[in-house]
Amino acid sequence: MSESLEKLQNRILSDAKHKADETIKDSQAKSQQILEEAKQRAQREFEEIIAKANVEAESIRRSILSSKVRVNRLRILDEKNRIVEDIIHSVEDQLSSISKSEQFEETAQRFVTEAVKAVDSDQPIVRIGFRDVSKKNLDGVSRVLPKGGKLVIDEKPIDVLGGVVATDPEGKVVFNNTFKSRLERLDSQLLTLISSTVFGE
Repeated sequence: MSESLEKLQNRILSDAKHKADETIKDSQAKSQQILEEAKQRAQREFEEIIAKANVEAESIRRSILSSKVRVNRLRILDEKNRIVEDIIHSVEDQLSSISKSEQFEETAQRFVTEAVKAVDSDQPIVRIGFRDVSKKNLDGVSRVLPKGGKLVIDEKPIDVLGGVVATDPEGKVVFNNTFKSRLERLDSQLLTLISSTVFGE
């Protein structure tokens, strides 16, 4: 009887040990699986963080690059504008001293003719004023006026650079044909011409 009891105890102990071993193995397997899943999840999160950081870094790099490109373009544009302004100032200086050139009388006559035609009057009043010009220099100009026209000579250049302003007798129609107004009328064409000549644009 005691032998049977001992066998029973041994079998119970053996079964218990076997179950305990299986439980431990299952626990170890589950622990290993949980650990592996945690590692994989951590790796995925790490890769996502790195990918996001790379995207943000690239965005920042492009933004900085774009900002530098904009700054450089603005500098180039400022320099081009400065060159264009220098050219225009040089042209204005030459125009303001046209009275010393051989083309002065022809230029003055053309300005008067254009202005008289623009006001379309039989009795136009034409003001003319250039730097360093005397009445003697303007003798030929009066010949292009209609018979009823009147020539008024200003001692100082009109609109700084000089030129001609014509009106009808009532002063209702005015045509400004000074160098300054001509440059303003040709502004966009002049800028295009300078840009294409100087910058090849």
